[in-house]
Amino acid sequence: MRVLHIVTPKRFSGAELTCVQICEELAARGHEVHVATKRCAPVEAALAGHGIPYTVAAVGNKFNPFVPLTVARLIRKTSAEVVHTHHSTASLWGSYGAWLTGVPCVAHVHAINTSIWLLSATRIIACAEAVKEHLIRQGRPADRISVVYNAVETDNLAEADAPAVRSALGLPPDCLLVAVAAHLSRKKGHAVLLEALSILRARHPQVRCVMMGEGSERRTLEALAERLGLTDVAQFAGYRSDAKEIMAASDVVALPSLVGEGLPLSLLEAGARSRPIVATGLAGVPEVVIDGETGFTVAPGDAGALAERLGQLLGDSDLRARMGAAGRELVARRFARSGRAEAIERAYKEAVAAKRGR
Repeated sequence: MRVLHIVTPKRFSGAELTCVQICEELAARGHEVHVATKRCAPVEAALAGHGIPYTVAAVGNKFNPFVPLTVARLIRKTSAEVVHTHHSTASLWGSYGAWLTGVPCVAHVHAINTSIWLLSATRIIACAEAVKEHLIRQGRPADRISVVYNAVETDNLAEADAPAVRSALGLPPDCLLVAVAAHLSRKKGHAVLLEALSILRARHPQVRCVMMGEGSERRTLEALAERLGLTDVAQFAGYRSDAKEIMAASDVVALPSLVGEGLPLSLLEAGARSRPIVATGLAGVPEVVIDGETGFTVAPGDAGALAERLGQLLGDSDLRARMGAAGRELVARRFARSGRAEAIERAYKEAVAAKRGR
């Protein structure tokens, strides 16, 4: 099958990585894939690095009604039989461009979002059951939505050299390490985590936290860390290509998001590496962080609860080991990359059948 993926990125994040992985998996199964993306150097580099053909095109503006014509031209140029969109703008214009050419559009929803942009999609892929339920509550028909979980590698993962990783970061080898991998924006809740760390350090003076990611809030967060006296506790590490290794070398992985999650890849990567997790119970997070089993979920914005659960794990190595092992088993069973391409193929076939039926 010939498939045109359309992605409208702001940065290279979970949705973009998922798009690249799906293209890779589909190509390995004999499908012809092509990606149309608005200009974004990290996304272009990832596509080129994986040998995925792509076109940079003007597909990223919700206020440009001529985008469907651009999409239609790309569909004809690539002889696409299915359009697969990522992000709301791509879904809005990709579905109209697909309609102009008579091919089905499959809209991939990577986070909690308004469903108005999906009205013309032939079929919807939700990254988690909670995302599907959110779409149904907004009036989207349940029988048009497929759940295809985000996925990560689970086999043959190298063991982390924790002392070496910590040494490279300038951290004491015996510290209690909390790792966070998320871009530095308000919705990710880093400020709440800093408040929690200021509470935690009284009971666990050896606690350290590595925050991996860049973003517009970095200076604000660094200033907050200084005001809270956490300059020796919180390390802003920026973008790290070795984020998975740092998570594997940590004691706990955290994600204190306030809004907007779907099924965060960082939590799946943590679970695959047997790390217990403390995260806010948003959207699909409870589908990987089973409260009391693979980690703990807390309410968004509750620094006290976040500190309490982090402290519970940091103070109990046996509990960390049990929850980490349970997380590893869950991710290997439910979120492994094997089988994802088949689920995507089923969604494509259902979309083609629905289009023909109409």
